Amino acid sequence: MEKEKINLVEMRIQGEAFYALKVPSKNTEKLFDEITSLLEVDKDKFQYAPVVLEIENKHFQANELAVLIEILTQNNMVTIGIRSEVKELIDFARFSGLVVFDKPAVTLEEDKKLKQLNKEVKSKSIPVSKVAQNEKHRLPKIVINEVASSEQVFAKDSDLVLLGLVKFDGEVISHGCISAYREVCGKVFAGVDGDENATIFIHSFNAQLVAIAGIYKQFEVVPNKLKGHSVMIDLKDGKLRFQIVK
Repeated sequence: MEKEKINLVEMRIQGEAFYALKVPSKNTEKLFDEITSLLEVDKDKFQYAPVVLEIENKHFQANELAVLIEILTQNNMVTIGIRSEVKELIDFARFSGLVVFDKPAVTLEEDKKLKQLNKEVKSKSIPVSKVAQNEKHRLPKIVINEVASSEQVFAKDSDLVLLGLVKFDGEVISHGCISAYREVCGKVFAGVDGDENATIFIHSFNAQLVAIAGIYKQFEVVPNKLKGHSVMIDLKDGKLRFQIVK
């Protein structure tokens, strides 16, 4: 008697929504402020929202795209892909594991809704916090190549963005936040000058040690609930907090 074949996987077309963020400017300071304002208008709606970046500016560069992804990450928005005709950005996106989308077919009704949303955001008068007013936004240090074993990378007075692997015994150190978009198997030190507001994002977690402002956690064996997952780490009540980003 023939056994019934059981499918172990099934591919389906899903209808979940994601947000398209159109980026006409290269001014990262203004982008930081506008994205922060957007979240203030409707924080619950955009927290951990999947975002596709639409970049029409032909002079937009890969390092600027990395900065923009870092800004979104710091605001708890998840970049899943880009739309662009710039080959450098497409190559960067594919290297970073992002989806490259074709141009969307937008209906007139959808276009009206998007324009109305943009008007509402611009019409809201949202005061910038004193911290944001006084803080000079520095561009992060961006490391494209992998960090080898026993190699040390240091970002002085800025955040650190890692686009390559961090191998076992490799060390990445920053005065500010650290965002890693590949697997991290080494040691990660953020906020080393005592910045307790620093955060760490690791796309594929397999770290030996993570530390923020001198508070650290060492892993002899990485627990299964963290290993291989995208993880956001910050300080809460003086202790490291690990959150899975889905």
